[in-house]
Amino acid sequence: MNYCKEFPSKRAAALAAVLAAACCGLSPAFAGGPGSAGVQVLKTDVSPRALGMGGAFAAVADDAYAANYNPAGLGQLYLPEASAMYLSGFDDSKLQHLSFSLPLPVQGFSGFDKPVIGISALFSDSGRFVYNPIDNLGNVNSVSMDAESTRVLTLSYGEKVYSGEVDLEGYKAKIEQYLGLSVKYIGSELLETYSASALAFDGGWLMREPDLGLSLGVSISNFGTGIKYFRESTPLPTILRVGMAYQPPTVMAQSLLLTAEADMYLQESCKSIRGGLEYRFQEVFHLRGGYRAADDNSGPAIGLGVHYENFALDFGMTMGGEVFNTSQVAFTYKFSNWRTGEYKKKPQYRIAEEAPRQGKAKPAARQPSRPSSREPAKPAAKPKKDSDFFWIY
Repeated sequence: MNYCKEFPSKRAAALAAVLAAACCGLSPAFAGGPGSAGVQVLKTDVSPRALGMGGAFAAVADDAYAANYNPAGLGQLYLPEASAMYLSGFDDSKLQHLSFSLPLPVQGFSGFDKPVIGISALFSDSGRFVYNPIDNLGNVNSVSMDAESTRVLTLSYGEKVYSGEVDLEGYKAKIEQYLGLSVKYIGSELLETYSASALAFDGGWLMREPDLGLSLGVSISNFGTGIKYFRESTPLPTILRVGMAYQPPTVMAQSLLLTAEADMYLQESCKSIRGGLEYRFQEVFHLRGGYRAADDNSGPAIGLGVHYENFALDFGMTMGGEVFNTSQVAFTYKFSNWRTGEYKKKPQYRIAEEAPRQGKAKPAARQPSRPSSREPAKPAAKPKKDSDFFWIY
C-alpha cells in the first residue's frame, strides 16, 4: 500500500494516538514532583533562537537544532548545516552543544526529497561542589569536586512523508508532513564518584501548509527506562511538546513568525506554556521575544540574530530570576556549495513567496534552476551552485 497517498489527517491521528497512549502509560508509573526526574539538563533549551522565542520551537524546527525539539523538522533542511552553542548559567555552571545536519544522497522511505540525518553532542558541567568536613582533631578541611557532569550524544533522522492537496470545504490546502526519530546515549557522573548511563528516544511529527504559513508540531523527548546511579533507577525527564506556528505573508523585506507551545513533563506532573515571536528585517537582523508561564522558570526571554550569507550569529537570554537566568550564544554555518546530488522529485522553491519578501523579483537568469509551480516544467538541468540558496531561515 502506498501510504504517501493516504489522507494526511489519518496519519496525524494515528501518530497522536500513539503518543497519547505512551503518555497515559508513563504518567501513573513515574509521575513525581518538579525536579524528581534525573538528568535535568535534558530539559534545557540548547538553541538561542528557540530560547529567544520562549522555547516554543516544536512547530518551527527548521534548522540544525530541530533534533532537540522535534526531529521531524530535520526533513525541512536542504543544505548541510553546522552549529556550536555555549550557555552560561548560574554561578559557574556551563553547557556546550555541537550539531551537524546533512541531507543524504539517497531517497527516503517515502520517496519525497532527501532524508536528513543529524548528529549532536551536549556537554554539561554543573560547577564545583565544595564542602568543609571536620576531622577528629577539630581541623577543618576543604574538599572540592565536580557537582555533576553530563554528556549526551544524539543521532537523528527526519524526512518528508507526505505532500499533496486536500479539499477542506472547497479550499485546496497544500499539506506537507514530516516524521523524525532520535536515539540518545546519556552519560552522567555525580560528585566524581557515582556514574551512570542510559539510552533514550525522541520522536516527532510536523505538518505544514506553506500557502497559509501554518504549521503544527508534536514531539516526545527523552523516552527511556531511566538512569541508575547506585541502587535505584531515576526516570528521565520525558517531555511531550504540542505546538503551533504562523508566518503571515511577508511585506517587502520583512517577515514575522508567531509560535505557541504547551510542554508537559510526564514524570514530574508539571507543565509549561510558551509563546514567542521572531521579526526579521532584510534577512539580516532577527529580533525575538517570548514568555514562559506555568513554569518553574517563568518569565520573559529575548533574543537577537545576525545572519549574513551562509553565516549566522544568534544570542538568547532568559529573565526568570537570578538563579534561572541563562544566556546563550551560537554560531551557525550553512554549506551552500556542498550538494548531495539532484533530487529525483522536483522540489518546490517558493519563488512566489521569496519575491515579495525581498521586495523585488528574482533575476531572470536564475529562474530555470528554480521552476515555478505555475509554469510548465522545463527539461531538467544540472543544478548550479548558488551561494544564497537557504530559505529555511
